[in-house]
Amino acid sequence: MKLDDRIAKLLDNWPAKVISLVVAIFIMFLYNLTRLDQRIITVPLNISEGRSFVPATEYPKTVRVLIRGDRDQIYRIRENDIVASLDLTRYTTEGVYRVPVKLERRGDAVNYDPLELRADPIEVPITFERLAAKRVPISPTFKGFLEQGYELISYEIVPSEAAIEGPTNLINSTKDITTDVIELNGKTGDFSLTVPLVKPSNLISFSDVQTVKFSAKIQKQERRLTLDALAIQILNLDPSLSIVEPIPVGKMTLLPKQGKDATAAVEAHLEADFKGVTKPGVYSIPLTPVVPEGFEVEAYEPLVITVHVRTTPTSPQSSGSPTPPPLPVFP
Repeated sequence: MKLDDRIAKLLDNWPAKVISLVVAIFIMFLYNLTRLDQRIITVPLNISEGRSFVPATEYPKTVRVLIRGDRDQIYRIRENDIVASLDLTRYTTEGVYRVPVKLERRGDAVNYDPLELRADPIEVPITFERLAAKRVPISPTFKGFLEQGYELISYEIVPSEAAIEGPTNLINSTKDITTDVIELNGKTGDFSLTVPLVKPSNLISFSDVQTVKFSAKIQKQERRLTLDALAIQILNLDPSLSIVEPIPVGKMTLLPKQGKDATAAVEAHLEADFKGVTKPGVYSIPLTPVVPEGFEVEAYEPLVITVHVRTTPTSPQSSGSPTPPPLPVFP
């Protein structure tokens, strides 16, 4: 067949042939479209910071990535096959900028096609300030309380200062850095431990130390209150009975808890319970200390009082009750 005949045959009824070709392409497109699916994953957001200007506002640590492609392929993609990043190195003046999120394929995702990736958000607004640095003191963070009767007399943090850097305004307003929680509950003796430092903001970084050594000295509490001429209160004495001798006064030594006002100790007293005494005689009655909340009894005396109990005289002149002892007097 001659070339001219071939061309003539090819061009014969060409409008119908073009339409057929377009329809075939469209059908193929629809077929491929039905095979496409989408999936959303969350990936870490990597940051490349500059050295002169740094972020002064918080930014997300992760982003959502919409993956669109062949159904069989997109579900084979793992989170580490997609890398999301912000390039902050090109910002060299203070101000607010919208930084685009860059997405990069790795691993199996490199070979998949068609594959569409879209970040959410596609841009991150960030305020930039000039980088600043200084040294600040380190303060401990305590949790709980020592065993009752013990006190923290001193502590040491080594090193006592940390070098920090970050955006200028934030660094200027930071006065100190704190440690992670140091547990005091139940401790009765000296202890040491290595404890990490806590950033007051994710925008601040430590340029020298990340941890410090904390050492504490603990001793039995020496702050004592001695109450002399302490009242002894009589409880449950039968009205038909009375005590012959004057009631003595007692003495008590108290340990106040940390921060407790010592003046509240004036309410402390000793109690003698005569509940089992039903007839005249000589009795030895044990004493019970009663103290306000926030005080611990270290010692008291007497432990027991010996008293002579008699039948209450019926004469009005003899029916008076013993004069109660005076209130405690602080030395």
